[in-house]
Amino acid sequence: MRSMKTLFVAAALAALAASAQAGEDSSERWFNDGLAWYQHPCGLYAFDKYGQDDSPQVRRAYFLTKHNPALCSKLFP
Repeated sequence: MRSMKTLFVAAALAALAASAQAGEDSSERWFNDGLAWYQHPCGLYAFDKYGQDDSPQVRRAYFLTKHNPALCSKLFP
């Protein structure tokens, strides 16, 4: 019985570790190496439309809105 509990705890910890690593998926990050979409003030809408566009204009807008969220609607229409 005790070994079964130990096995269950080990499996639960392994599942938690795997899910924590899965949370670092680069497809959720701006340009695959920037902030995650939920960390950036412009949110999912802007990320869906511009998150993988690596053009200089989008990168500039990304950094400007990161520091001034009021620009989100203007720079990411």
